[in-house]
Amino acid sequence: MASYLWVLPALGLYALFTLVPLASGVWLALLRWDGIAPAEFVGLQNFERMLRDERLASALWHNVQYALGTVAGKIVLSLGLALLLHRSLRGRAVYRTALFLPVVMSFVVVGILWTWIYNDDFGLVNNLLRSVGLGGLAQDWLGDTRVALWALIAVDIWKWYGFHMVIFLAGLQTIPTELYEAARLDGASRWRQLTSITLPLLRPVMLVNVTLSLLGAMNVFDIPYVMTEGGPANSTNVVALHVYLQAFKFNRLGYGSALSYAIFLLITVIALVQLRLLSRNTAEY
Repeated sequence: MASYLWVLPALGLYALFTLVPLASGVWLALLRWDGIAPAEFVGLQNFERMLRDERLASALWHNVQYALGTVAGKIVLSLGLALLLHRSLRGRAVYRTALFLPVVMSFVVVGILWTWIYNDDFGLVNNLLRSVGLGGLAQDWLGDTRVALWALIAVDIWKWYGFHMVIFLAGLQTIPTELYEAARLDGASRWRQLTSITLPLLRPVMLVNVTLSLLGAMNVFDIPYVMTEGGPANSTNVVALHVYLQAFKFNRLGYGSALSYAIFLLITVIALVQLRLLSRNTAEY
């Protein structure tokens, strides 16, 4: 009995700051409320409204593109850097630290920094293109509906590649060096060693990185909000940002709460599928 008393304060705080908000959020999702006028009970109308919300459909499609772009970019870039840093290089620790720095930077700082870099007039990207004779490629990166979302994807990749690189480095250190020595004795090239030893043994780590990257991409908010607020012409509006705008800009708190729980269920399903794949893959090894 005494042991339960020790954990009672922690359970009380957990209930106060987690369980109670979750329960109140479910009730809020059943209301029509703008935060000022008296709330009106509407039942499941907020959830039915999602089926008619065209902006939600476009935001979900943007999220899918965002997820595909960021997952592919992070995995390829972080794996390549991990393979380079896993070799014996002078100053390897310095390189690791420098490449990891974007991970610890604030989302707001990253968003403002890259907004300046993408600026049409004085931004680093356009000035660099003009300085090398490629001025025709210079454009308003955050003001063009065709490229704005992909510009945000590039920022997300830059922000998180160091995190996934460290995970890959940890996985590479678990691979026995004897396997590579035996492969070299058999005359295997570096490419053959990569495809026959490194990548197969990195499958569990690869799945962890894909899972973390995918969940982050489906729940992204900070970078689109800071850099574009969903523009131009709604071309960078993602689901989490759509929830925020509905709840706190258009004062549709009940609908915003319903959207939040729908996203929660979607991310939960994705996470369960990924964990199922991870457990099956781990069992094989």
